[in-house]
Amino acid sequence: MALSLTLAGCGLFKHDKSYTLREAEKKLIDFCKKEGQNDVHTRFVGKTLWLYVPLTEPLFDIKPNPAVNKNAVRKVMPWSILSLDSDYNGKKQFVIRFDVVPDVLTAEPSTYGSAYNENYTKKRQLIYQGLQESFFNIDPRQAPEFVVVFVADITKGLATKSTVYLRDLREFMSEALPFDEYYLREQTEVLGNENLIGDKKGRSVAYGEVAWPDFLTDQLKTRIRFKLTQSDFPPEGKPDTEIIKIAANTFRLYPFKDYAGIYLYNMREKKEYTYTKDQLFIFEVKPTWQEKGKYTTIHFDGNKLMTGNAPVQAPQEQPTK
Repeated sequence: MALSLTLAGCGLFKHDKSYTLREAEKKLIDFCKKEGQNDVHTRFVGKTLWLYVPLTEPLFDIKPNPAVNKNAVRKVMPWSILSLDSDYNGKKQFVIRFDVVPDVLTAEPSTYGSAYNENYTKKRQLIYQGLQESFFNIDPRQAPEFVVVFVADITKGLATKSTVYLRDLREFMSEALPFDEYYLREQTEVLGNENLIGDKKGRSVAYGEVAWPDFLTDQLKTRIRFKLTQSDFPPEGKPDTEIIKIAANTFRLYPFKDYAGIYLYNMREKKEYTYTKDQLFIFEVKPTWQEKGKYTTIHFDGNKLMTGNAPVQAPQEQPTK
């Protein structure tokens, strides 16, 4: 399923006026209403800004896949993830548990598929532009850290919930961050809730402040799934090493440092690995990003993306206590 949002690159987005928090909030609401007839309801929870956008049209369409060749040779994927779990424990460790099997035949291609509705895509694009026109132009000390974009089909009770680190979005729209990388940073999930039916103001939504450990654990799972099962450059060795490398290079990107390290458990082989925060530096690889053109497209289709891949020291198994 692909979501296409074409965003014009606008450099550093400098404006003559710097907004206060409330001025930026009003600017966003007015912009979305004027430019796209979007009703946007805002709510602040700590350093998180929630945007609730009710729609009365479907979020998704089901369409045929005209290019499907049922007789094509099915690809063998080097890895398949049977189970993947990540959390942040009381020891301030990021815990990653996984069960991965090698050499799995891809599923038979389908003659139909689902895609985001075109009107939904346009409205999402407008929200990003509204954020650019408003919250990109306030004092960083006042700005929210995270933005949660909650778009609901209030006729069906379906919604998409996207969690964005505002600095990531700003860097992406100023072309400092390429699409390949941004795709892995924004966390989007599809939700269903009957209470959303008829909910024009978001009263049925459970609002809360985005916690750094939650944001990072979700992103770890996204990156692991992509690297092992979607990337054109899958791991050549054991997935254990790749997962540790993914974790180390994800933590490096963000200001959150209140963690002690990571604990990795390979469920199939019953092996565990523990690394402290200071030990993770051996897995860090600083990527070189290059972005061309004046327009950037978010289409959330990971089939042709890649992340950095560099040789690192293999993890050493730790004795189970």
